[in-house]
Amino acid sequence: MKRPIGIELIGECLTVLRETLLAVNPNEGCALLLGNLKKSTSLPAEYILQLQMIWPCCNVWGSEIINFLESPEEPNSVLQKDNSKKNRFAIDPREQLQAQHWAREHNWEVVGSAHSHPTGDPIPSSIDRNLNFSPGLMLIIGQFGEVRAWWMGGDETFPPIEVAIWKT
Repeated sequence: MKRPIGIELIGECLTVLRETLLAVNPNEGCALLLGNLKKSTSLPAEYILQLQMIWPCCNVWGSEIINFLESPEEPNSVLQKDNSKKNRFAIDPREQLQAQHWAREHNWEVVGSAHSHPTGDPIPSSIDRNLNFSPGLMLIIGQFGEVRAWWMGGDETFPPIEVAIWKT
C-alpha cells in the first residue's frame, strides 16, 4: 500500500474510535481500520486514506503472546519487564481475518490498526515500532484523548511518519 498524505475519517469514525479505545481504560484498547486508498484531488501524485469503519477488537495480550514473541536465543529481547494490557495490545488473528473478509465484501480493505496509550502520548513507542510487521496506518489515542496518525514502515529502520487527519 502506498503511503498517504492524509486520512479522511468518514461519518462517525472519530467518535467510534475514541469510545472504543477509551472504554477499556486503564488498559490499552485496540481496533482495526477499514477503508480505501484514493488519489488526492488537489495533489494528483499523492494518496489519501478514507476510513469508512472502525472494527473494535479485544486486546488479547497475555502470556501466549509473550511466549510467541520471545526469542529463544534472547529471552525478553522484544519485551520489557512491565508487559500487561495496561501498556501492550494484541489483536486476535481471528478478528483480523473476519475484518478482512467483511471489508472485501464491502469493497474496502483493512488499512491499519488503532490503539490507545492510557498513560502516554499518541506517539509510536519502541514496542509499537518493534512489533509492527507490515507497512500501514497506525492511529493512537493518548491519555488526554488526542488522536494522531502514523504511517509505519514495517521495520524499526523506517521511522514512523505523521499523517494529517481530516474529519468529513
